Amino acid sequence: MNSEDCSITENSSSHLERGQKNNATSSHFGTHHEGSLQVPIPCAVLNVVFITILIIIPIALSVGQYNCPGHYNSHVSSCSDEWVLYQRKCYFISSSTKNWTEAQHSCSEDGSTLAVIDSEKDMVFLKRYAGGTEHWIGLKNEVGQTWKWSNGKKFDNWFNLTGSEKCAFLNSMDVGNAACEKNLPWICSKPSR
Repeated sequence: MNSEDCSITENSSSHLERGQKNNATSSHFGTHHEGSLQVPIPCAVLNVVFITILIIIPIALSVGQYNCPGHYNSHVSSCSDEWVLYQRKCYFISSSTKNWTEAQHSCSEDGSTLAVIDSEKDMVFLKRYAGGTEHWIGLKNEVGQTWKWSNGKKFDNWFNLTGSEKCAFLNSMDVGNAACEKNLPWICSKPSR
């Protein structure tokens, strides 16, 4: 296809019958009988394909950056299977039950502790996950001591802890405590990799 194939041409045969010459201006900007410009079909198809490609490529590239596993897989895989990533921590929410000590031991086998809750955001997140069921968290009151988290930090009373027992649990409504021998599901936490 040469450049003359895609130029706008005059469609009126009456000009050619009268012997008028086809000059440069009329061959590029000729008008059809109704006053519209006429473009040869191969050129029109080529223009439509070109414009479509120009529209589709940027869209495909922008969508591809969000769907390409290599771009964000490292963020998703920072926690093991069955663990949930939130605020740079990995959480495991059990479905089976154990007493507080056995639950803590189960967490330590996975390189974690019973959940340590550092912020209000973490608290809201865990309450949502726990639902109405009580789950052990890593807060305990040893005889003659203050409440401590399972990582050794002292509890600074930043939330209300209801009850008079020695081991803490969390559900969607509050954080309370129960006898450490009670069998409950539990929540483990550890920093994400």
